Amino acid sequence: MAREVRPTTAVTVLFVVIAAITGASVVSAEFFDSGGAADPETVTLEDGSELWPYTSKGPNYRERTLSINLVVYGDTDATERALREISLADWEPVEEDQQDIAPAEEFEVDGNRTTVAWGGASGATRYVYVDTVDDRALWLVESYQLHDGDYLGERQHLRGYEDPAEDEWTAIQAHDEHWDWFHLRHTVHSIEESQLAIEEDFFGRWYVDSVTRDRFANDASSDADGWVTIVDLDERATRLLIAGLLLGSIGVARTLERGTELWQDEDVRRTLRSLATIGLLVLLYLSIRFGAVGIERLFPGLRTNAIVIVFYPLLVLGLPVVAYLSTRQLDREQAFAAASLGFTVAIFLDYTLLGVTRLPLDTFVHRGALAVAIGLIAAGASQTAREPGVEHGYVRTGVLLWVVAVTIPLLQFV
Repeated sequence: MAREVRPTTAVTVLFVVIAAITGASVVSAEFFDSGGAADPETVTLEDGSELWPYTSKGPNYRERTLSINLVVYGDTDATERALREISLADWEPVEEDQQDIAPAEEFEVDGNRTTVAWGGASGATRYVYVDTVDDRALWLVESYQLHDGDYLGERQHLRGYEDPAEDEWTAIQAHDEHWDWFHLRHTVHSIEESQLAIEEDFFGRWYVDSVTRDRFANDASSDADGWVTIVDLDERATRLLIAGLLLGSIGVARTLERGTELWQDEDVRRTLRSLATIGLLVLLYLSIRFGAVGIERLFPGLRTNAIVIVFYPLLVLGLPVVAYLSTRQLDREQAFAAASLGFTVAIFLDYTLLGVTRLPLDTFVHRGALAVAIGLIAAGASQTAREPGVEHGYVRTGVLLWVVAVTIPLLQFV
């Protein structure tokens, strides 16, 4: 016998379910993010520093979040440069509106009290605890944040914590996360995947001495298994790495400076503009040829006459218009040469791509007339021809020759 569910009963059940889901979510969040013993275990790094292998929401052990999953031994600047500039991943600095606020660089632990070394702590950031080789107990915030991916989509996100004593190691927490539109925040869905990606990125690098894994037993977050990737950089190679990147930066700056100087040279500017004219004419002509072929293949039922009606005006009107507009900053001779050569190169490439190796003599003569016509149009548009008191009639002559040369083949339809 079916029972009637009253509205009040349904609402009550609904609230109970929501409360249960919320409670489970809180419990799972606590299990995932927080925890930590009153006296947490640390791991000993190669230089003797003691590191707590987790990050925390605050300078304490109670707000534990994610596991440290990589440690890179070697110059900290070289590590950051390697990640930023020569990694296979597209690591970028996290923008200010996409990163946590980091008001302080380190928090020194004095007995059971936590004091702020660089000012008040506010905002949400991530901390790691380290007992350094010079006997300082510190809570560090990240030295830098990098990400690869989309902020509102899925991305890899890492935080680097540099050795505050000797700059000999970098602890890294890397994870995969996605933007949750319902929670309006990022949700971490993997630690292992990011660890593997960065680990593989260090394999086989000339500046890396070895890539291994060490048991840190910090598997109390996400899919961490407690094994941390250990990267040992080659000391001599990292010096070359930093020097090379520095020289590369200087080289880029000098190249840009040299490029600016070259662009200020009038002859260089005119040469580049001539090349631009040639390129535009070639691009337009080949676009008409293969654009029409593409439409024909895409719409096999379309009449070829309809395709010709669209593309033919682009050919007979577009080429002289492009030649006229693109040569206005050139001298008369350069304008004529650039337009004529551009048209000739376009014809040559067209026939080459089509596999045409033989042509009648009248076709050569006709194409030659068109090349001269478009060259005259460009010469008339040139800066020299437009000077006050100069009137050579190049444009009129070129247009007349172009119209005649274009019209002659059409007489076969009369």
